[in-house]
Amino acid sequence: MILVNLLKKLSTRERTKFQEYVASPFFNKNKKIQQLCKILLSFAPDFQAEQINKEAIYRSIYGKGVYEELRLNNLISDLVQLLYDYLSYLQLENKDTQKKALLLEALHTRGLYEQIPRQAKRYQKIQEKQPYRNQTYFWDAFLLHEELDQLSLSSGKRGYDVNLQLKNDMLDTFYTCSKLSIACDMTSRNTVVNAGYQCYFLEEIISEYQARAELLSQPVLQVYYKTLEMLRQQDQTAHYYQLKDLLNQHWSLFPAQELRTLYHYALNYGVKKINSGRREFYREILELYKILLDKRIIFKEGYLTQWTYINIVTAGIRLKEFNWTETFINEYRSSLHPSEEHNVYTYNLASLYYAREDYTSALQLLHDVEFTDAFYHLSAKIIQLKSYYDLEETEAFFSLIEATRIYITRNRQLSEYQKRSNANFLKLATRLLQLRLKAAVITRKEKEQQAQRIQQQLESKNIANKGWLQEALSAL
Repeated sequence: MILVNLLKKLSTRERTKFQEYVASPFFNKNKKIQQLCKILLSFAPDFQAEQINKEAIYRSIYGKGVYEELRLNNLISDLVQLLYDYLSYLQLENKDTQKKALLLEALHTRGLYEQIPRQAKRYQKIQEKQPYRNQTYFWDAFLLHEELDQLSLSSGKRGYDVNLQLKNDMLDTFYTCSKLSIACDMTSRNTVVNAGYQCYFLEEIISEYQARAELLSQPVLQVYYKTLEMLRQQDQTAHYYQLKDLLNQHWSLFPAQELRTLYHYALNYGVKKINSGRREFYREILELYKILLDKRIIFKEGYLTQWTYINIVTAGIRLKEFNWTETFINEYRSSLHPSEEHNVYTYNLASLYYAREDYTSALQLLHDVEFTDAFYHLSAKIIQLKSYYDLEETEAFFSLIEATRIYITRNRQLSEYQKRSNANFLKLATRLLQLRLKAAVITRKEKEQQAQRIQQQLESKNIANKGWLQEALSAL
């Protein structure tokens, strides 16, 4: 039910306020809608579907008689609309500048010109107290100067009015920032999925930005312009480092969500550099993540995503910052969503144990856990296989190879690519161990020939954990 899904997303305070909102005759005079709201909110916070019986709700509202689902559905639809209106109100409640802009518009529409200057001054004070200087700030400034310019016209003045110029300048800054932001998004998405997005007039906007001192001096434009240069000129790392410095200087000008997006552009750039062989960018990625953690802008709805958690641990392990990584794993365990915490924490701790060459602890931890997610189940088996290989536990290794092969074949959660790449890993890991076992009884030439064949396969196939296979082959 759409209504129930919406109610689940409200906090306890928001649900209480919503009930008051529905009970207010200004917004709703239908007593039956008030009853429906009260009944549904009694199922908070879980709103379990099996407990919500539509017929029982109908009888609570309409009493005895024939159940009319359409009648109840109409009531539900009306309550949904009230909830939509309430959500709009909540959004506006925290946007003081927008409320003042609407007030100025209302005063102007009603011809109450004498009241506009005082309200405009309040608008300016509210705006100047805003901590951010992103595109929203310049749009709000544009709206203010637009109303003040209209006031000047309404008063009959025909001389120079600075508000017309300021209205133009604020709009130019807002538009330039918006276009640069969209261009960054388009460039990033085109790189990922080859979508073919086109940001029209971009070169003209860039030329105007470079030619006007008042635009060049705006930190928000500097950040977005440098981000775009980094995304468009991937081979020039100077743009990345300049963007990193700009974000370090001006991070306070952006709200958390926008700042998170900007840092993710930098993170994705670092990942691409690592994938192209620039392993020094592991240091850059870990530094960026530390900044995001320190400023607490990496969390979504209060949680750290499992993939962010894994990426941070991976970077820490690659850089051999084992103590820091262990502290992170334990300190931020509670920041994971409860439904993911067990799998994510256990897998990453086992990964750290393995990286420290504490294979026994890694195996013990993984033996005591049953993973419910296919990704973690398979990844855990890979850690176990590598541990058995390094410990030379041959029987356990081959037994797990077969069990994992069957798991990959039968599991429907894994994509065809994941199945192929991991199946190839199992085949080559098996061949590596077989070669290591018989290395003492075959000639050196024979060993080199078999190793060369494994190397050729490593270079020609989609293979999971290719780095580990390469290291194991080199160690033979």
